[in-house]
Amino acid sequence: MDERAILGELRDLIVKRLKFDPKTVAAVTPETPLPKGVEGSLGLDSLDFIELSIALEERFGVVVDEGEAVEVHFATLGALARFVAISSKGGIPTTPPLEPPTSIRGGSREPAS
Repeated sequence: MDERAILGELRDLIVKRLKFDPKTVAAVTPETPLPKGVEGSLGLDSLDFIELSIALEERFGVVVDEGEAVEVHFATLGALARFVAISSKGGIPTTPPLEPPTSIRGGSREPAS
């Protein structure tokens, strides 16, 4: 399954499992941040991320390991689609070079040191 198809599946999971408004989710781009507290984000909270992790395992067979840099993989819809694409093929996702949104790094607006 390519990333475009995975993006569609992720949007569907967000609507059905997390009960988000379909119109809101339809407007989400791969660059849209997922965590709440980030400007322009979809607004997922910690319980949403847990539910989404369960849905990823059920739908794609992708297990989200707590030891991974999950905040980077869940930073945007596109990052999550890449994580699923690589993981579902048996690959090991690598951390992208981009920093996760500040709210994921502990809420500080200052860069992590």
